[in-house]
Amino acid sequence: MTSGPLRRGDAASVHGVSLLTTFLVLLLVLPARLVVAPLGGAGSPAQLVGLVCLLAAAFVGLNRWRDAAYRAGPVAVAMLGFVLTIFASYLAANLRPLDGVELLAADRGILQALSWLGVLLVASGSIQSVGHLERLLRRLVVAGGGLGLLGVLQFVTHKPLVDYIVIPGLSLNSAILGVPSRNGYARPAATSVHPIEFGVVLTIVLPMALHFALCDAHRPAWRRWWPVVAVAAAIPLAISRSALLGTVVVLLVLLPTWSRRRRRACYAAVLLAVALVYALVPGLLGTLQGLFTGISSDDSALSRTNSYTLAFSFIARSPMFGRGVSTFLPSYRILDNQFLLTVIETGVVGVTALVLLFVTAGYCLRAVVRLRSAITTVSLAHSLTAALAAALSSFFFFDALSFPQVSGLTFLLIGAAGAVHRQGAAPAGAQLSPTWFDLDRVGAGASFRPEEPTTSR
Repeated sequence: MTSGPLRRGDAASVHGVSLLTTFLVLLLVLPARLVVAPLGGAGSPAQLVGLVCLLAAAFVGLNRWRDAAYRAGPVAVAMLGFVLTIFASYLAANLRPLDGVELLAADRGILQALSWLGVLLVASGSIQSVGHLERLLRRLVVAGGGLGLLGVLQFVTHKPLVDYIVIPGLSLNSAILGVPSRNGYARPAATSVHPIEFGVVLTIVLPMALHFALCDAHRPAWRRWWPVVAVAAAIPLAISRSALLGTVVVLLVLLPTWSRRRRRACYAAVLLAVALVYALVPGLLGTLQGLFTGISSDDSALSRTNSYTLAFSFIARSPMFGRGVSTFLPSYRILDNQFLLTVIETGVVGVTALVLLFVTAGYCLRAVVRLRSAITTVSLAHSLTAALAAALSSFFFFDALSFPQVSGLTFLLIGAAGAVHRQGAAPAGAQLSPTWFDLDRVGAGASFRPEEPTTSR
C-alpha cells in the first residue's frame, strides 16, 4: 500500500474517478424513471451530476485560459463541436414558431447535451493514469453485472422488483407497469427505461467485463468472471435485435485481437451458452431466431421502415441545422433510428459532428494500439473500441440518445477513449501538456503519468 500525501495528478484522478463513480451509480443502480420531481424530465440525478462535472471543468478552464501549455485532446474538441451543432439547432428552432411542449423539450435537450459534455470532459481530462481509469471501469463492470443479475431475476419472477426502490426527494416521472412480454416470455429491463435499452447497455459493458476477466490475473477467478456470466446470461433475455446485433459487433471487433487459443475458448463458450438457453428456456432460441427470419412481417421492423418517408419530409424542411434539438416528439413518431432522428433535429451538420465524434474516439484508440503501449493498455483500447462499436451499431435500431443509460455510458466511454489516448499513446515517462479539464490542476502545470500499476503490492 502507498502512503503519504497525494501528488497533484493523483488528486486529480481521485476526484475525477469519484465524481464519475457517483455518475455511474446514479445512472445504472437507480431506476431511470426516478427524477427530482420539481425538475421533471430534466431532473435525473445522473444528469445533474453530469452538469456538476461541466461546472467543475468550466471552473478549471476559467482559471487556466491564459496557460500557454493548454492542450485540448481531440475527443474533447470533437465533443465541443457536436455540442455547438446542438446549440445551432436550438437557435434555428427558436427562429420558427414553437409550441410550449416543443420549447420545453428543446430546453431539456440542451441540458442533456451539457451533461454529456461534462461527463466526457472529466473522463478525458481528469484521469491521470490507466490504473485510475481501470478502477473506474471495473466499477462500471460490477454495476453492469448487477444489472444483468437483476434482469435474470425479473425474467424468472415476472416482477419489476425496482418498484420497491424509494428514494426521498425522488419520484417516478412515469409509472412502472410491470415486466413487458414478447411471445410469452418476460422481457426484463432491470433499471433501464425499456428492454431494448437494457440489452444495449449490457452489450456495451460486455467487452469491458471480458477485458478485466482476462487481464486481472491477480484477482480471484470468480470475481473476474461473474460479471461476464451475468451480462452474457441477460443479453438474450432482453429479446432485442439491437442487443443481439451489438453482441455480434463486439465479437467481430474483439476476436481478431485474441490469440487462436482464446478464440477457440470463446467459440466453445458461445456454443455452451446456446445449449444452456435451449435447455433452460425452451422455445427462446426460436423466438430470437424469429426476430430476424420474420422481420418482413414484424410490426416493430415495419414501423421503422415505414418511418422513412415521414423522416425525409422533415429533413427536407430544415436540412442544414434541423428543426431543433429534442423537438421531434415521440407523439409525432418513434423512428427507432438515432441517425434519422439526429438529422431531423440537428440537420446534416449535427449528424456529421456526431459521426466525427465516434471517428475521433476510434482514431485515438487506434493510435494507442499502433504505438504498442503496455499490453493491458492495448487490451483496454480494443475493449473500448468494441464497446463504442456496439453503442454506435445500436444507433441504427433505436433512438439511443433518448435513453439515459445508453447515452450516458456512450459519452463516458468516449471520454475514456480520450483518456487512454492521452496516457497510453505517450512513451513511458513522457510529459504531456496539461488540459484545463483537470479537476485539481488550477495551479502550475504538472506532468502526466502514462501508466500506473493497477494494484499496489
